[in-house]
Amino acid sequence: MPLRVYLVALSLVVMFAGCKSTDTSGPVNSSTPAAASPANVASPATSTSSTSTDGVKAKVDVCNLLTSDDLKQVQGEPLKETQRSDRQDGEFIVAQCYYALPTTVNSVVLNVTTAKEGAGARDPKSFWKETFGRKDEKGSERERDRNEKGKPKGGEEEESVAPEKIGDLGDDAYWIASRVGGALYVLKKDVFFRISVGGAGDAKTKLNKSKTLAQRVLKRI
Repeated sequence: MPLRVYLVALSLVVMFAGCKSTDTSGPVNSSTPAAASPANVASPATSTSSTSTDGVKAKVDVCNLLTSDDLKQVQGEPLKETQRSDRQDGEFIVAQCYYALPTTVNSVVLNVTTAKEGAGARDPKSFWKETFGRKDEKGSERERDRNEKGKPKGGEEEESVAPEKIGDLGDDAYWIASRVGGALYVLKKDVFFRISVGGAGDAKTKLNKSKTLAQRVLKRI
């Protein structure tokens, strides 16, 4: 999967406020089900809908990784409903949950990526290393170019922004900023997930919110 897919997907996901489950960003998955189902993910007033592509069903219950209380503490509103969609994306299975909040723009999207069933399935961890390893190298090269030649022109400036490595979060984590927010990618063993939060606030604010939610996910995935 080309690295550019992540950047293109990122620009689409940050516009998810008007759609329920259209985020096709990088996969987040787990090779095993969540260790325990968190309580009170949704109150009796909430509902869950689920769709899949060609009968694909991920092992991890992605809509059970964040609770209504988690979302209220971070986004200021309780959960309204969840919408799950599972799909096969190349060599992986991607489970996505759209956590809809009363104020649509405050909603949260969580993707979990796992390997396909069967022998010889590719390990998501190897894909992670290839993706962020190359991205870091390109970012370093562009940084050297800027120092030597000055800032690039036109759209090159945005493309030159390398992922920001985030410490003390899972086995590895990166934040990819954008003009309207960003997305947090977190690796844990052979699973990685992606969180994107909506609502007001600059990229730093959204990074902090994403880190808080990621810590909750890490306890349950």
